[in-house]
Amino acid sequence: MNINLNDKQKQAVEHKKGALLIIAGAGTGKTAVITQRITHIINSGWAKPHEILALTFTDKAAQEMLDRVDESLPLGYGDIWISTFHSFCDRILKQESYNIGLDSNYTMMSGAQSYIFLRKHLFDLSLKKFRPYGNPTKFLNDLLSHFSRLQDEDVSPLEYLEYAKSLSKSGKVEKEEYEDTLELATVYDEYTNLKIQNSKIDFGDLILLTIKLFREKPNVLKRYQEKFKYILVDEFQDTNYTQSVLVNILAGLDPKTDISKVGKVNPNLTVVGDDDQAIYKFRGAAISNILQFKQLYPKAKEVVLTDNYRSRQEILDSAYTLIKHNNPNRLEITEKVEKRLLAKASFESDDDVVNLLTAGSEDAEAEWVAKEVLNLTGYSQENVVDTTQKFNKQGQSAFVELVPDRKYKFSDIAILVRANAHADSITQNLRYLGIPYKIGGSRGLYSREEIKVLIAFLRTLVDYKDEIYMYKVLSLEQWNLSTREYMEINRVAREDHISVLEEVEGMFGVTVGNSMDFELSNLGQKILSKESQEGLKKFLAIFDKCVSMVKEGKSVGEILLHFVQESGYLSEMLKEKDNLSEFKVNNLAKFFNEIKEYEKNNPDSNIYEFVDYLNYSIDIGESPVIDQMDLSEYDAVNILTVHSAKGLEFPIVFLVNLVSDRFPSQNRRDTIPIPNELIKESLSDLDEREEHLAEERRLFYVGATRAKEKLYLTAANFYGNAKRKKKSSIFLEEILDRDITQEFENPMVVKSDDDLNMYTQNKEDLIPKDIKIEVGKKVSYSQINTYQDCPKKYEYSYVLLIPSRPHASLSFGSSIHNTLKDFYTLLQRYKEGLGITEEPSKEDLLNLFEKNWISRGYDSKKHELQRKESGVKSMNEYYDKFFNLEQSPYRLEQSFTVHLPESSFVGKIDRMDLVKSGETPVVEIIDYKTGRLKEEADIKKDLQLPLYCIFAEQSLGVKVSKAKYIFIEEGQAVEVDISAARKEKAKENVFEVIERIKERDFVATPNSFKCKYCDYNSICSDAIL
Repeated sequence: MNINLNDKQKQAVEHKKGALLIIAGAGTGKTAVITQRITHIINSGWAKPHEILALTFTDKAAQEMLDRVDESLPLGYGDIWISTFHSFCDRILKQESYNIGLDSNYTMMSGAQSYIFLRKHLFDLSLKKFRPYGNPTKFLNDLLSHFSRLQDEDVSPLEYLEYAKSLSKSGKVEKEEYEDTLELATVYDEYTNLKIQNSKIDFGDLILLTIKLFREKPNVLKRYQEKFKYILVDEFQDTNYTQSVLVNILAGLDPKTDISKVGKVNPNLTVVGDDDQAIYKFRGAAISNILQFKQLYPKAKEVVLTDNYRSRQEILDSAYTLIKHNNPNRLEITEKVEKRLLAKASFESDDDVVNLLTAGSEDAEAEWVAKEVLNLTGYSQENVVDTTQKFNKQGQSAFVELVPDRKYKFSDIAILVRANAHADSITQNLRYLGIPYKIGGSRGLYSREEIKVLIAFLRTLVDYKDEIYMYKVLSLEQWNLSTREYMEINRVAREDHISVLEEVEGMFGVTVGNSMDFELSNLGQKILSKESQEGLKKFLAIFDKCVSMVKEGKSVGEILLHFVQESGYLSEMLKEKDNLSEFKVNNLAKFFNEIKEYEKNNPDSNIYEFVDYLNYSIDIGESPVIDQMDLSEYDAVNILTVHSAKGLEFPIVFLVNLVSDRFPSQNRRDTIPIPNELIKESLSDLDEREEHLAEERRLFYVGATRAKEKLYLTAANFYGNAKRKKKSSIFLEEILDRDITQEFENPMVVKSDDDLNMYTQNKEDLIPKDIKIEVGKKVSYSQINTYQDCPKKYEYSYVLLIPSRPHASLSFGSSIHNTLKDFYTLLQRYKEGLGITEEPSKEDLLNLFEKNWISRGYDSKKHELQRKESGVKSMNEYYDKFFNLEQSPYRLEQSFTVHLPESSFVGKIDRMDLVKSGETPVVEIIDYKTGRLKEEADIKKDLQLPLYCIFAEQSLGVKVSKAKYIFIEEGQAVEVDISAARKEKAKENVFEVIERIKERDFVATPNSFKCKYCDYNSICSDAIL
């Protein structure tokens, strides 16, 4: 991929030796510079791909960087370490954990999981003041936030304890402050140890433990320092102090121990960022990292990118006028550089680029924004009574009519809000005028209507007397129960002083968990229609079965899967062949994946503990993100928070709700602050209020610089039901560089034209019917195999992501694979002298099998015991027949990705043994199989290993001399034909299948044998049973 670089970009890309600070203003091509620099380093021979480390902040950013490098380099360029900070540390710790006494199979805890873990151990900790008797959990959230901030500042438990003890000697603080600090430091130490003892860590631990590893094991640090010849860090202004420490340690400078080296080392460290776009202080980011980079590395070359390829000059000038109010705490002042952005993109002349709109009320503001969207897009409006958004066959809103000379599409427009809640009035008005929109950013999975139903059902299983959630479940159309019928049932239940479920049981003469012989009562015959009678019988039967599954200890996933399949909830979604249904089914799959991940990390958990975890996750707003922006492009207005808009651009941007206490927002202080003496980040001269205002100003700057052609700034006098008039945002006068008092006091739009009465459906169900989610972007051999077995099965499994029941065979296979991976890791470490001094033994292998055993999916405890015994027997035989100390494992569970035209092939090789070392290592590929031994003819036709050979050679830089399957339970190894002809056949097969997938050719190929054992036979209309 050829990119034309300007002189400054070229300087940054071609810089060979020493530290490099790239100050990249908004829209200056930062990502292109980073990826081109990586490509240039490799192509110039300065470093091999695996000797480059590139760190960024989000998985999405890391993937984008990887994709761009993929496009710039030829196939087979090898493994570049491009990842987030957390993924990088996770990878290091998984490999090196034994050096610091950490279990390599540790579990990562989310915020909600950390809360539950801390609550579980609340009375194991030395808490007094922070565990009040009347409300012991009162400070749990605050404690977790406090511990997280300590991690951000590289404060170890020992350091905190030493500081706390020093307070008593200094005599500078009151006794109460000393006791509080000592209590917090003691609990921080105890909590940290508890996590390690229970093989659990959180995201902050990933960074701190990696730093601990590097500090305590200099030989390990040296190995990684020698490995990474070039280090690049994107969005450096967003790093917290601990992340910057990690980067500096890898670069050869530990601020804690290498004070004498400051200013003397000049590593091949590239950091890219913009202090004016530092907007993540709320999650610990330290702007001082970029402001003081040159103090650590005074020899660093400095490149300032100011050519902007995004926006009109008027927008850039206005934004610059705003951000200058953060002087002198900006690089432009401290480094004496010019940061004013210069527009390089071409636009038609326009006298109306930066616009202000003031309104009397929030609704008037929102209505004006919606109507201006219509003006910009050239649509005429037709108000309607039914405010449910509808689309025609082309995916266009049915309530607006296209005008021929249309200039902008809906998708060219972004409406940016400071907080998600501020978007509600906007979305109501857009919907009222029939304007399609999509919501980006952190709208969570748990807020989706299709997921709320599943959560409600789980809650009714835990507490059937919770009438709110029982109503949610009984409102499903699957039961045919009308609102009037429900009201009658509820009325009678209240008169009888029993729950709705008990009333329904009484109507049918059954008791959930006991007798299920239906006999309809007179009352039931009187108030229920025939359809609802059958529907409620179906509900009671499903509810009864699920209660039995709870008693039997079945997993939450199994219970919920029974509900969605037997109720028809899933099959009803699949009837509609449109994008909305596909989107909903994908969300169901995400929810099942969340359950699966939870159960994997909490194997002894039950439905009660899971619902508890779910409730807390929802309470603290921790919900898996679903982003409609990730769907294939369709014409709809983009609604995002300003934070979510970082890195994006749009022709038209509306910044709305620009009043005090909204933007800038109110400053929220930590309930338990960190003592200033422990804060490593260099504190600015600003007071707390000024510092918060500077951060909000940077956020406003980010929002404004998303606009390419037009920027609208809107504000209203009154919001919600408030009777007090708002003050206009201070940023409005700063960006417009004029007094706006009169304009705000005398708003341009006084009141809404209509009383909208917008009582509407879920505001996220606004996806055109004909738009399809992209398919076939990444394919694996398993996907190819599934597609060839049945294209419809592929669609269910990999496009719609419909979960399948846990299978004993999958659990057994994973147990074997994980065991052999860990066992050969021991062999690797023994041979390399990395902490293992004794030869791996059969006892080690059996102990690892016990440790890696997965219990999910077995029919019964007896079935599980039989398979476990079989596994032990297989491991014994494997050791005797296939293991010897002469084996040289080169890579274990090696993942690879190969960029193909319009797709990528991904795979994981169980084991690669070194046959011959050299510049291009010669290896043998081994793949473990736990199923039955295939017929020789089937093995000859098998394409998995020929494919792996092709792509391993292309992406991993090895030569494959031979490949074989080891059938573990059969105790046989079978070599596979990997001749050139076989490889070519495999390659053709992959391209053919990918092409059919891209064309969405998902026609079922049923037969009675396949369908009988297919996970999806209960929902597939083509199944032959």
